[in-house]
Amino acid sequence: MAYYLKYRPQKVSDLDLETVRQGLGEILAAKDIPHAFLFVGPKGTGKTSAARIVARAVNCTAKKKSGEPCNRCETCKLIGQNRSLDLIEIDAASNRGIDDIRELRDKINLAPAQAKFKVYIIDEVHMLTREAFNALLKTLEEPPKHAKFVLCTTEPQKLPGTVVSRCWRLSFNKATVEELVKALKKAVKGEKLKIKLEDLKLIAKKADGSFRDGVKVLEQLAMSGKNISSKRVKEMLERGLVERNIDEWLVMVYQAKTDEALTWLVKAVEEGLNVRQFMVEVVERLRQVMLGLLGVEKQSGLEEIDDLESLKDLIELMMRASREVKGAVVESLPIELVVVEWSNQGRGRSGQIIEDEVEEKTKLEEKVEPEVKVKSQSVTKLTSKSGKLTIKEVVTKWRDVLEAMRPHNHSLEALLRATRPKGFDGKLLAVEVFYKFHKERLEMERYRSLVEEVASKVLVAPIKVKYYLGEKAKKIVKDRRLDDNVSAKVDSDIIKTAEEVFGVKVD
Repeated sequence: MAYYLKYRPQKVSDLDLETVRQGLGEILAAKDIPHAFLFVGPKGTGKTSAARIVARAVNCTAKKKSGEPCNRCETCKLIGQNRSLDLIEIDAASNRGIDDIRELRDKINLAPAQAKFKVYIIDEVHMLTREAFNALLKTLEEPPKHAKFVLCTTEPQKLPGTVVSRCWRLSFNKATVEELVKALKKAVKGEKLKIKLEDLKLIAKKADGSFRDGVKVLEQLAMSGKNISSKRVKEMLERGLVERNIDEWLVMVYQAKTDEALTWLVKAVEEGLNVRQFMVEVVERLRQVMLGLLGVEKQSGLEEIDDLESLKDLIELMMRASREVKGAVVESLPIELVVVEWSNQGRGRSGQIIEDEVEEKTKLEEKVEPEVKVKSQSVTKLTSKSGKLTIKEVVTKWRDVLEAMRPHNHSLEALLRATRPKGFDGKLLAVEVFYKFHKERLEMERYRSLVEEVASKVLVAPIKVKYYLGEKAKKIVKDRRLDDNVSAKVDSDIIKTAEEVFGVKVD
């Protein structure tokens, strides 16, 4: 059995969060216990464990005056062993429709099979549809006397106010390092592990307030033996907890450090990053920063992000990526494209840096010599020698190609958003791709054929596509354009590369 299940709290006094321990203890010791609870907090902070304690406490036949379940009576044992017919756990992420809630509503009037109360635990309740919420509200407004509800969520802002108002709310904050160490010590003692206190503290710090994440790391470390060395702990944390360093990654993205951000993301995915959950945490983290900038909440970390308008744009991009992840052929692709798009827009950097770049570009254009412009015209002749369709026209219609691609393959359309047409000789279209792993996917035969088919229809010309890496383009033309408006200095490297791309001798 996994450690986090084996050592999950079994009674109120076992709960590691002090505020939860106090709040829940008081309400369970009271004479009248609410018919509906709402547990709010980040993942891994003990919401479900606390909900199961509530189920035992309200049904315990030998309940203590403090409100604690005895954990020895038949009802407590059945609930603890997951064999109680009167404890119904529902995952709203996969049972989010109105039919699922209607089924709950139809069965809720049936009397409990063994216990005093039927207890419904609805996890990730914010995932329910609007219609499902309406059906749930009806049940919460007029619940039978034998039913109790515990709603758990990481995103309370998505719940209708009418639902929230009918529940007793308890907040589960991120655990402190001390609380996490206390929880880890239980597993260390139970499994007879040998590990230094300093290493437990290091694990606790990296777990970022999540009991479940911290215990999972300890369990992974224990697989190699009971004696856990400091070296082993350091290696595990550096390799296995990269997904927890969201702040580090967001700073890379915001500051347009594209290569670093993408490398970080690729490594995290290779190490088993849950991409969907990662995006949930990214959007939530950015939301916290936004509220900090607005003065609603105290700013905690990410001081590098200090421009509200830029932050709002970044949140919108990340929300878009989050929506697209679910249907993507490659889950991480929508995130990669957002990182590239943000960088290409020149966002997240100070205005002075952008002004300096503009000034440098202006000076460069002023220094372009007449004989260089002649050479650039030679390249232009190459790209438009058919006399019908020029690269400039291709660039203008490229957005139409993307829109035409969308109905055929949404993920492929997203991939193409991070490319640029760079040259065209009447048949062969040279397309710049910024990263090797994008280029490899685009060059897959089924993708290449589809792009050529759609592009040919939109551009009304037979099109063959050749992809090449953006690093090469940066060496060719500083402003990343290969058309009639080339403004950077053109030298022998441009001519050589153009010949390689099109296979034609340039005069």
